[in-house]
Amino acid sequence: MNNRAVLITGISGFLGSQIARQLLLDGYKVFATRRKKTDLARCQDFKSDISWIDLEDGDWQNKIIKLMPDIIIHSAWLGVSANDRDNWSVQFSNVEFVLNLLSIAKSCKVEKFIAFGSQAEYGVFSGVIDEKYPTNPSSSYASAKVAVSQIINNYSTLNGLNWYWFRLFSFFGEQEDSNWLIPTLIERINNLERMDMTPGEQKYAYMYVGDLAKIISKIVGSNLESGIYNISSSSAISLVELTQKILNIIKPKNSQINFGAIPYRANQSMLIQGSNKKLELALGIEIQETYFEESLTSVIKYKLNEN
Repeated sequence: MNNRAVLITGISGFLGSQIARQLLLDGYKVFATRRKKTDLARCQDFKSDISWIDLEDGDWQNKIIKLMPDIIIHSAWLGVSANDRDNWSVQFSNVEFVLNLLSIAKSCKVEKFIAFGSQAEYGVFSGVIDEKYPTNPSSSYASAKVAVSQIINNYSTLNGLNWYWFRLFSFFGEQEDSNWLIPTLIERINNLERMDMTPGEQKYAYMYVGDLAKIISKIVGSNLESGIYNISSSSAISLVELTQKILNIIKPKNSQINFGAIPYRANQSMLIQGSNKKLELALGIEIQETYFEESLTSVIKYKLNEN
């Protein structure tokens, strides 16, 4: 049994719930923050194994300090939906919570402070890029992510904390919200509904969320140099190929997916993929991924049974 304890924020989210589930499987104690209105649907199978901290309790920070977590994983973020990605007030409301967590991390002298950024920090690009690629945020969401990463860097460096900022590229899984691309494609194809798309030649590096959670659990138990790391699938797939794979699995009577009905944007990125070389060198391993069609089939079965 692993006696080390991990505090997770955002445990009810798509990524946070997967990380919590994996950490529990790997034997960690898991603490998590929540509010009374938090929807724990993604946590049903393990919520009784979590030590919960109510953020609406005026003393929530001291309660965490008394629990003395060894690692903090910050996956909570307000304003992830498309409607809020250019809402500056919503995006920068995330800063105060991060500062509170960093203060807790300092008091607990945690081994690691882990938080998540986004490929959006790099702005518009086409290709396979590494962490040396300059940030060029083009939304308030991306700008807030860049700002928070710098705050975490500076605070942690000044206070002797090990810090890690993981820039995540595209990922997918069974419990992903229905408004994202893969769940939308599954629903439209299954229901024989019309969906207008671009020509679909652009490629995205989709990583299965279960594989991402395993990587984070591996990082929790490893000694890494503090810093910024990409996490991306090692292969990219075009939207045309992705759609065809979904069609092959569902086998609808006909398809209402219309490629070419929408033109590309003027600055359309044709390949969005991150290099994992820095992280792989730091971990001393090659990142392993589930065969894409196997994970995609699992997601499709889950989504169809969900409905």
